Amino acid sequence: MAARTTKGKGGRWIEGIRRRSLAVVKLPLFLRRASPAIQKLVEAIRKATYKASDGSPVEFSKEDRARWQNQNPCRSRQQLRPIYAARNHLKDVPVNKEWDLVFREYEKFHRTCMQKVGDLMDYFVKQNTSTTCKFVIAETHFGLGNKLYHISSVFMFAVLKQRVILVPESTFVPSVVCEPFAGSSWKIGEEFHERVKSKRKASLEFYDAVDQDLDQRGSMDLYVSAMTDEWGPELRFFCDTEQKFLSHVTWLTMDGCLLFLPKLWAVDMFRPTLEALFPHRIAFTYILRTLMLPADHVWERVLQVRDLYIGNAEKQVGIQVRYFHGTKEFKKKNDLVNDRISRCLWENNIVPEVCPSDPNDPRLGEEKFSQCSQKSVQKQNPRLIKVLIASLFQGLQDYLQAIYLRKQVVVPDERVGIYQFTHELEQGSGVEVDSQALVEMISLSFSDVLLVSPLSTFGGAAQAYGGIQPWFIQTGLYGPRPGESDQCQRAMAIDPCHLGARENYECRYDPPGNKNIYETFSYLKHCLYIDVGYGWGMELVPDSPEQHDFSV
Repeated sequence: MAARTTKGKGGRWIEGIRRRSLAVVKLPLFLRRASPAIQKLVEAIRKATYKASDGSPVEFSKEDRARWQNQNPCRSRQQLRPIYAARNHLKDVPVNKEWDLVFREYEKFHRTCMQKVGDLMDYFVKQNTSTTCKFVIAETHFGLGNKLYHISSVFMFAVLKQRVILVPESTFVPSVVCEPFAGSSWKIGEEFHERVKSKRKASLEFYDAVDQDLDQRGSMDLYVSAMTDEWGPELRFFCDTEQKFLSHVTWLTMDGCLLFLPKLWAVDMFRPTLEALFPHRIAFTYILRTLMLPADHVWERVLQVRDLYIGNAEKQVGIQVRYFHGTKEFKKKNDLVNDRISRCLWENNIVPEVCPSDPNDPRLGEEKFSQCSQKSVQKQNPRLIKVLIASLFQGLQDYLQAIYLRKQVVVPDERVGIYQFTHELEQGSGVEVDSQALVEMISLSFSDVLLVSPLSTFGGAAQAYGGIQPWFIQTGLYGPRPGESDQCQRAMAIDPCHLGARENYECRYDPPGNKNIYETFSYLKHCLYIDVGYGWGMELVPDSPEQHDFSV
């Protein structure tokens, strides 16, 4: 109370500190009714922001925001979600106000740290810790799908642990997506990235240090460390003790190419927050739509594709076909895969089947072919179903076009169009390659129904952007097993598989020990056999698959 009545300059200073302290814990009304775990996360981010500001909040006025947005335009930030909401046969995922708020709070944290640090190179070289900010560099490789998987996972970790995420320009990701954090930037140049890599310790050295320092709890003296191999975090990363020690490391680098996001639910200290933040067991979709929005030069191409090819469809179907071993596999499997895809489309009523061309075909007696004997009359306003194909090869497009151009469909007032805009034959790399990949991912994500290839991160990213529970095409990678469809199988969830995830803990110092994760949590399951075979793979799933089916 004395601070309120103290007069003069000193009193005003104390009052200012008091107001700023209260601002750290003040929460919106809807969040005050939210889970204590979410409130705790927001408060932790605000506390980290306040500490980084050293009591002097970084100003970011409306004019500052307008200026930043003019310098970093991002049309998709306003235009993407309404397109998903406008689909005729698929509702969009529910709005997640809690996630949107958490993202905004993290944005302030990122902006504050980056402005207070100033010159990153100087800050790093001097091993500065004055701002109390901690950082994580998301290193990644392979195709765009792999990059989106890994960076999104690292970002969720960064939010949970209040770390500033940075992405090297050499990944090409900052060149194809918008700057996600207003008033800040997450991209770093190659010179700085190389400096960090030259100074970091290997992740195994970190774990050795944990073993040696365990009885001292927090005495670890490590400024920069790697935290993954080339695929993703090692097993001990998913343990509370190791996470507590990581809090003492100022700089982390995390290399990888897979979606380790689902396994974060297995970490005891993260789980209550994640359960509350994503109650529908949909996380990747919300992260992509806030963190990985298409940059304007990509978005312009997306809109052109939509206007020219798929915009006036009453129903859109997407098909993503991947042959992992290139031309040799394509030539061997093309006919088989095409047949399986067409039967999947027809037998699941995704697109209308075509009438038998032989007038003596006994199938003409079946009810579904009852209108085939009628003469096809072109209606003025037929129902348009458009099929968009994404593949390195043109085989499926040629196959389906030949069918639908030459044969009558079983429903006279429906028309099916087949579209594919690239067939590069082999996967390349670079900004242009990733730009075109994102154009096709987003275009596929507008679908009402989506078919994807097992193991493909490209297809997995498309399904997550769109909030779609897809169908896996039976490409012959795994199965079919006895009793399973030889055409396709519906996915268990919207979020894709964490490929390669081990099912057991490896926690030396925590109660999970070596427990089986699937036996502990009902919403973490082994990925479908059609997707990973008997290999490792973990997926975040709803209580029942129907909860992720938003079909209308």
